[in-house]
Amino acid sequence: MAALLFALPVLLLHLFVLAAGTATPSSLVLASCAHSRYPNLCIHTLASSAARTPTDLAVDSISAAASSARNVTSFLHHLSPPPFPAVRDCVEQIADSGGQLSSAAAELRKLRPENSQWTLDNAQTWVSAALTNEDTCLDAIRRLPAGVHRSVSAHVSEARRVTCNALYLVAHLAGGSPHRR
Repeated sequence: MAALLFALPVLLLHLFVLAAGTATPSSLVLASCAHSRYPNLCIHTLASSAARTPTDLAVDSISAAASSARNVTSFLHHLSPPPFPAVRDCVEQIADSGGQLSSAAAELRKLRPENSQWTLDNAQTWVSAALTNEDTCLDAIRRLPAGVHRSVSAHVSEARRVTCNALYLVAHLAGGSPHRR
């Protein structure tokens, strides 16, 4: 019965992805993303991953989050007219987030049996710090004019969701679960 309860959400997620017309995700992606904070986004983000291990999948997820942060930074740099001070602060925070995510991916690539807990703790700390920077950016832009706020918030929030999923996958590797943020 427990296996059926686990298999049903995975099957439903698989059907959703197939209906959306994206690459068919591996069973590792489906199983790993099933209980993430944003499972559909997780599957979509990692559908083309060639990862064969949970560690490789976590690295791919962190790399996707770093790429998302870089895209947001680029978007913010190209806002016109010149951005408000809060947006300039956001650019710095999201750029920092991207760097922290890159550090987390590099850390996980060093994972070995003799350093596993230390490495996992470091990677989890980097991803958590990146998420904090994304949250700080969202807090900073709350008082912007509605049009600017909506646009900036949409981009940063999407990057934040990808980072949340990356944090889940790293925490899952470490044997725990991050606080649901």
